[in-house]
Amino acid sequence: MNGFTAEVLDEPGLMFADGEDSIDPRVGLMKYGPRTPSGKSEHQVINVGYIGSGRSLGGLEKLFKDMELAITADEDKSKRWKPPFPGLGERSPLNFTFNTQKRWRQTITRGEIRDLKQIRSRKDRLEEAVEIIKINLEVLYAKETPPDVVFIAIPEAMWDACTPSHQDHARMQSETSDFHNRIKLLGMEVGLPTQLMQPKTLRGEGVQDKSEIAWNIAVGTLYKAQRGHPWKLTELEDGTCFAGISFYKERGGDQSRTRTAMAQVFLETGENFILRGDPVEGEKHGPGNNHLAEDDAKQLVKKILRHYRSHKKTEPRRLVLHKRSEFWEEEREGFIKGAGNIELMDFVTVRERHPVRALSSGIYPALRGTMVSAPNNEEHYLYTKGYIPALSTYPASNIPEPIVVKPDSEVSDSSPQKLCREMLAFTKLDWNTSDFCTKLPVTIGISDAVGNILAEAEAQNTSLDIHYYHYM
Repeated sequence: MNGFTAEVLDEPGLMFADGEDSIDPRVGLMKYGPRTPSGKSEHQVINVGYIGSGRSLGGLEKLFKDMELAITADEDKSKRWKPPFPGLGERSPLNFTFNTQKRWRQTITRGEIRDLKQIRSRKDRLEEAVEIIKINLEVLYAKETPPDVVFIAIPEAMWDACTPSHQDHARMQSETSDFHNRIKLLGMEVGLPTQLMQPKTLRGEGVQDKSEIAWNIAVGTLYKAQRGHPWKLTELEDGTCFAGISFYKERGGDQSRTRTAMAQVFLETGENFILRGDPVEGEKHGPGNNHLAEDDAKQLVKKILRHYRSHKKTEPRRLVLHKRSEFWEEEREGFIKGAGNIELMDFVTVRERHPVRALSSGIYPALRGTMVSAPNNEEHYLYTKGYIPALSTYPASNIPEPIVVKPDSEVSDSSPQKLCREMLAFTKLDWNTSDFCTKLPVTIGISDAVGNILAEAEAQNTSLDIHYYHYM
């Protein structure tokens, strides 16, 4: 390990209502309340639509009722880094209420479930399940006042009929399609963000206890319903366009050759957008080894910058690209040409694993924010998970692994410390969870889930929404 250097980066801060800040999402929400579209601390009423069978809706309504009051963690799962869920309502620090009126309640009948179960092919059963949800979503959208977000409580019988029995981690899917992805696309079509609830979640089974479920539902629903983030970063460089670039295979056709690029664009305000690139041909196959031809790279960056300009009404001063694979010469040249006259650029490869480990002298692992640099200073190993001083613990049982941050050898105008600080900040912007942080920055971490949705055959003919809340 001779020649390696290490330093600890400061924990990024988060901003909540009225400009108040904290470093912990849950602490910040309880102390200051979530950010609102107006930026003010004001009570919000979220209109909730819900679809399911009589039984599954009963489980969902019970969960909503439980969330009105504080929920503590189960004794065997109680940890000091898991504060109790504070409840909802006007007196709640979360400052919002679920409005669940009967006019937004759509029931899947016993007859519909019976007819679904009688279909012989699982592929056709899945298509029928999608059609049932589609009809109910359209009914909710057609209401004089449609709901802000729709919960879909999947009936147990529907789940069993559409889930392969051999799967270790069960999903409702067939050989060519996935129920979750299809419902997300349907939500985009009618303009209603959706939240799917599995039967085991409504039964209270699984690794998360009820307080954890309530926290994540509350944060996710806030983001989807108010079409905006419940918190944002206190510091992210103004005038910078951040984009994560990834690849996915379109379902159908020659999957060994067909590839499409996608980009997630982030602004310093915390706003983010999902963009789908044009179909491209990978020069090399395999995870982390996909690359763009020069013109494809050029066109994708042009598309990214068009969206930046449309929201900011100005050109960015700096462009930062995150990608799992390294930047090949032809690809790099395309990105540079697409960027035009952008003054500063950073192309950064992000990988999830590396055998390098930093060992602490105490009983806890390395501090979150520890940055270990290789002797040649070409690669850096960033601990996005680790001991968190603010929590006085490491909130996991496994040994944390650093992510690899590798600035491009040709295009890197910023210091490695700055690039790693930004990576650390982006581990706190996934509003699909209320955890302190995620392992991967959101520019990379949520790409697989988004790519799976875009890969559906139906996505090719869908007018895709650019907002992440439709994909989560």
